Amino acid sequence: MIFGWFKKRRRKKILAQPIPESWALHLNRNVRLSWDLPPAEMARLQKLTQVFVAEKHWEGCEGLDVTEEMKVTIAAQACLMLLGVDDFYFDNVSTILVYPQAIVRASTDGSPTHRAGEAWQGGPIVLAWNSSLKGGRNEDDGKNVVIHEFAHALDGLDGEMGGEIVFDDDETAAKWQELVKVKFGELCQAKEQGRSTLLDHYGATNPAEFFAVSSETFFEQPHELRDEHTELFRMLKLYYKVDPTQWQETIVRRRERNRNRKPR
Repeated sequence: MIFGWFKKRRRKKILAQPIPESWALHLNRNVRLSWDLPPAEMARLQKLTQVFVAEKHWEGCEGLDVTEEMKVTIAAQACLMLLGVDDFYFDNVSTILVYPQAIVRASTDGSPTHRAGEAWQGGPIVLAWNSSLKGGRNEDDGKNVVIHEFAHALDGLDGEMGGEIVFDDDETAAKWQELVKVKFGELCQAKEQGRSTLLDHYGATNPAEFFAVSSETFFEQPHELRDEHTELFRMLKLYYKVDPTQWQETIVRRRERNRNRKPR
């Protein structure tokens, strides 16, 4: 009880501070999903980002100096996922480790593998800055490493990153699990057959990766997800309590103009 009081008091002080003017530039340059947010949602994103930046321990790796731009760019992408909830700032994540580029890990056979990010149950979120920046600047390719890794953090709120996310009621949670069985199976089959799919084939790794990949698509390609996987879109809308299709009308119109533009 006392710890919750201290947390609210600390956050109240953080939110009382003015948003630095430089943050608008970082959002405009690096977080394109924020471009079409309504004014009220944009103001809320900035406040969420303000608390997120202040509360997390940021650590640069391999000699990287974590700048304000890096913090705001990463935090704002993660906080897009929180626009529909109250008083939660990824409280289960205390540390963010930022590498300048892909993280090199040894695979099971000893050969090196390159990763854009990692999430550890009860531990830090690990991100490659170059991939985090690319994901933020490309708003509609369905790939966003920040959203992907923080989806894992949400998945871990029940104590295990296994794809069984927490809903407001047991009935909805059961519907999610049944839906994942079907959609995960379909994606696995498509991957085996070499068929291209809206959802990245990496989501066929396991149910946890399916949720993370689905979350990337939900925020970056919501219209396509709604049209191709209507029930999956509906369940994610229930979970995140937002509808990204309402944010992206300008993006859709711009894409349609580009398709219809005739070469001279």
